[in-house]
Amino acid sequence: MRKRRFSLPVLAALAAAGLLLAAGILMARYEDRLYFDQQVKNTSEQAHILAASVAGAVAFDDARAAQEYVDALTVNPELLAAGVFDTKGRRIASFGRSGTPPPARPGASGTENGHIDVAVPVSQNGATLGSVFLRAAAEPTQRRIARYIGLVLLVTMGALVIAVLSFSQSALSRRAEQLAHVNRQLQAEMRERAHTEEALRQAHKMEAVGQLSGGIAHDFNNLIMIVKGNLRLLRKRLPPDAEQPLHYVVAADEALDRAAGLTQRILAFSRRQPLTPVPVRLSELVAGMSALLKHSVGETVEIETQLQACWWSRCDENQMENVILNLAINARDAMPDGGRLTIATRDVTLASAPGDVTDFTPGAYVALSLRDTGIGMSEETRARAVDPFFTTKPLGKGTGLGLSMTFGFVRQSGGYLVIDSAPARGTEITLYMPRAEETAG
Repeated sequence: MRKRRFSLPVLAALAAAGLLLAAGILMARYEDRLYFDQQVKNTSEQAHILAASVAGAVAFDDARAAQEYVDALTVNPELLAAGVFDTKGRRIASFGRSGTPPPARPGASGTENGHIDVAVPVSQNGATLGSVFLRAAAEPTQRRIARYIGLVLLVTMGALVIAVLSFSQSALSRRAEQLAHVNRQLQAEMRERAHTEEALRQAHKMEAVGQLSGGIAHDFNNLIMIVKGNLRLLRKRLPPDAEQPLHYVVAADEALDRAAGLTQRILAFSRRQPLTPVPVRLSELVAGMSALLKHSVGETVEIETQLQACWWSRCDENQMENVILNLAINARDAMPDGGRLTIATRDVTLASAPGDVTDFTPGAYVALSLRDTGIGMSEETRARAVDPFFTTKPLGKGTGLGLSMTFGFVRQSGGYLVIDSAPARGTEITLYMPRAEETAG
């Protein structure tokens, strides 16, 4: 029996086909490993980003905000399910694609049944608040079919294999770009969320301090009234020639008056002081105080006014005069070697919150600004400027209640206070008072 002989071209073709097939198999295995590692890495990155994004929502048990972050992941078709859980394992937010139910409880990282599972703890300031669980497909069905077709075509048509591989690489690049875009969106939302949470924490802190200080001031004021009443009775019972005891009574009465003034400032900060709001034109109010302001700031400070506002606002006129005078004196103290104080008013319509204002209501406002050329504030000082009893002045030079009283009065009047300052750049404090439709008289 004769052995079959193959010609060199056939052998070369078979060898080439075998090498091509072997190369294709090796390439397919390598690509599978590379794709799987990339999937694990991408899923882990998205899990860490989601954990950082929902930290505030989990801390405040805000299921709606957490669900918004989870819904943002649905643009990635390779993610099958996601879940956010608190420390007790209670599910706060989740999603699951068709055929993959949402996770009912926190899971563990691993790979099984063609899935990639990643679990990441949710933490804030070193404290664990819960966990995040993501499940992704290790290999989509469409990609597996494309790989098998490519292997078949690789044996017969090498050129087609190269084209298929090029197409697969292009698809991977597009998916990588999509993931990068989602990551950028999540990072931007995370930064915005962090900024909003910081402003919310500051607002809650000021609200809590205001309630506490207001209650204390109210009770303390009642005690002052009792002591003052007893001092009046004591003064009536003293003999006319008792000069020394009368001197002590008068000194005590004056100290109580100063204490009463202090409690009024605290009540102003806590928004519990009685106000008598009337329609006021801030431009006319500032113009009428020009002589008082010049006398209060002294000759070394030049006052410039830019009074452009025409709208009416509604506030307690006397308290507003005290606020303007207090801000002018603060500006004078920030310019020990003299400088310029610019007082400006303008009519503005705001669609978004100015500065770090929270709970803002868009609308028409009359803005009153006092800008000095003084030493300015650091960011840390600016952030605490309206805190009660916080002051950078030397001991005995200030109570730390001026700006806090101003803040409380403005908020009680329905307005907002914004501080813009930097070291060696001066300070600008702007009051946004809501526009009043009615006019005086």
